[in-house]
Amino acid sequence: MLHLAPWARSVLWLLVVGSLALFPAAPGYGAPTATALGLAAEGAGAPEPAGALAQVVRLRFGSPGSVSDAGVILGEARGFFREQGIEVEFVPFQSALDTAVPLAAGELAAAGGVFGISLLNAVDRGLALKAVADKGGSGPGFEFVQVPVRSDLLASGDVRGPRDLRGRRIAMTATRSGGELVVARMLAQQGVGIDEVELIALGYPEMLVAFANGAIDAALVIEPTLTAGAARGLFTAWEPGQSSSVMGGPYQAGLLYYGSQFMAQTDLARRFMVGYLQGVRAYNDAFGRGEGRAEAVRVLTEMTAIKDPVLYEQMQMPALDPDGRINRPSLQAEIDYYRARGYYTGTATLDTVVDSSFAEYAAQLLGPYR
Repeated sequence: MLHLAPWARSVLWLLVVGSLALFPAAPGYGAPTATALGLAAEGAGAPEPAGALAQVVRLRFGSPGSVSDAGVILGEARGFFREQGIEVEFVPFQSALDTAVPLAAGELAAAGGVFGISLLNAVDRGLALKAVADKGGSGPGFEFVQVPVRSDLLASGDVRGPRDLRGRRIAMTATRSGGELVVARMLAQQGVGIDEVELIALGYPEMLVAFANGAIDAALVIEPTLTAGAARGLFTAWEPGQSSSVMGGPYQAGLLYYGSQFMAQTDLARRFMVGYLQGVRAYNDAFGRGEGRAEAVRVLTEMTAIKDPVLYEQMQMPALDPDGRINRPSLQAEIDYYRARGYYTGTATLDTVVDSSFAEYAAQLLGPYR
């Protein structure tokens, strides 16, 4: 095993990802373990092939503590990864973008993240990672992402449909994003263009304040802010604002990413995916069927930023595909929107960003989810 001094590791990072090395590291992200590929073995030697899993390999997963990490969280808590000879170490990050450099450099094996222009630009500049599975979105019964409207506007009849939002202020955490596409699709239902509204960039806590003082009229909101704002009467969810409705199908909000060095360890990367999909299926059992729900909530309150068990009974949970399938039409709609608006002019395509082979392998191994 090659051990590098700090200055040498810095040089290596620059060679791997070039100018992307300027991305900030997440607070609390300490020095990596003295291993490549974001893993460390309990005992000596490299990981053994499937069928001979006496050795347990510790893999580092970059997580913002989101509920959409439930597949990894439940996979670890219920021993599914252990059955694959894997132990998951959760490494906290404030933002999914902060995981880009560690993934590319092999300091993380996998991480959760979003899709968007920053990722596309990073891939164009040589970032060595791929989206390998679904990690959360909106779908029927799991409307985790919505565009609610200020309650007084709906109650008074000032807003009856998307056409009545023309000229009004709509907030989202970031413009030129997938969230902007959802808002644009919602407005287009009744012939309103995205340039006919005023887009405001706000964090979710700030959105609640802005709704309260009438500074914004609608916003793209996710849970648990969606439940918190509705409970306070600040805004009201409505059918025209359900993201899966406006997108014409499930909306792909989150993705599971592998670094290319980890992907090269095909057997280990496949085994991780098997444990992950088992965790995702346990999640669907709990929140789709009510099987083992109390235990799932207990684990998630311990491992995510949502600590109040009551919220899990009230909020819309993210949709997680039991086979890890990535909704390619949703991602393609984003790329097309960015190009049409002139936000993105690079060469990346879905095929250069997405690799579904690991999820397909694991889903075939596990069989149909029933």
